[in-house]
Amino acid sequence: MKVKSKKPGKQRKALFKAKNHQRSKLLSTRLVDFLQDEYGIKRLPLRVGDSVRVTTGEFKDFEGSIMEINRKKLRVKIKECVFEKVDGTQYYPTIHVSNLLITKFVGVGKKMDVWRSNMIERKASFGTWEEGLKAPKKEKEEGKK
Repeated sequence: MKVKSKKPGKQRKALFKAKNHQRSKLLSTRLVDFLQDEYGIKRLPLRVGDSVRVTTGEFKDFEGSIMEINRKKLRVKIKECVFEKVDGTQYYPTIHVSNLLITKFVGVGKKMDVWRSNMIERKASFGTWEEGLKAPKKEKEEGKK
């Protein structure tokens, strides 16, 4: 989803009014460096059960698995990020998607999800395919004026 306007108000409005299939793209997050090298891609959409690391905020450098994803607000609840209330109950605050790094996928111990593996193959092949599409540079002729 790309907004042509430079005005912040119009960009916020576009985020709030985004449709469900556009929000799934907005829920994509960066991968850790070793996963980027292994799979050849930089970003993937989040899934419940993925292991993530918080990069900024009060829970910086906390690592845990995703419990719940809120598509409307683009926020995530993480199992290890917990507040203890005065009455003793636990409260899981929501963390924005832009403050996360994916460290491990859901199905790494067993077989990876078919949809996700197809997405990784498609994105990784797109990077190599795009490099082959560049047109050769034209050389200037020196004799003409």
